[in-house]
Amino acid sequence: MNRELLAIRPELPLEDVRTLLHSFGVGAAPVLDDTRRPLGVVSLRDLVANDRARATASDRMSRPALCVATSTAIDDAARQLAETDMHHFVVVDATGSAVGMVSTLDLLRALVGVPTRHPSSFPHWDEATQVSWTDEWSLEEASYAQAPDGPGVLALSTGHLGERDRLVWVESCANVRARVLELSASPAQQEPALARALALRGLRFRAAVIPDEAARARIAALLRDRLDHVPPPGAT
Repeated sequence: MNRELLAIRPELPLEDVRTLLHSFGVGAAPVLDDTRRPLGVVSLRDLVANDRARATASDRMSRPALCVATSTAIDDAARQLAETDMHHFVVVDATGSAVGMVSTLDLLRALVGVPTRHPSSFPHWDEATQVSWTDEWSLEEASYAQAPDGPGVLALSTGHLGERDRLVWVESCANVRARVLELSASPAQQEPALARALALRGLRFRAAVIPDEAARARIAALLRDRLDHVPPPGAT
């Protein structure tokens, strides 16, 4: 899901809704109440007709909002969405509050093992590291141009249908793009621990642009500590 949630207030005028959707490069957004519970979903398709002066998001939104829990399996969510004529689910937590959006394209990519991508207007802010990260991309030569061309932190992970994504390698880089190209072009020539990680199936990368060397070292150490304390697959 896209965790950077663009939410619409029910009283927002339609022209403002249209501007927001275009600005963020999305086709739909949830309409939320004061407690962040979904009231409906408003899409660009809902905005085509404008036969009421001063119409608002609540006048045009589809209701009720189609929701799915954060714990719902990908294949179950895809099946549920396929049974509707809609293209988005609002993802809700245990309290019923909206925490993200997932689209038909997000689910299709997950089903075939392709990393999910979101519009560049969403910053992918991470509270733990206090930096913004790129989307995930498959670690292959064809994707190296998606890596930042400058200093930063590079994180490698694996993702498979039915399994939680697993962080497998983190490092600070003087140039992330050059490093991604090096790793994808010559994985067997890396140090043994990294070479083993690069041999894993479904490997992906994401990166954060961090010019300051000390900040890069701090964030890389933070993520490596998280990596060291994650049990291997199958452990109890």
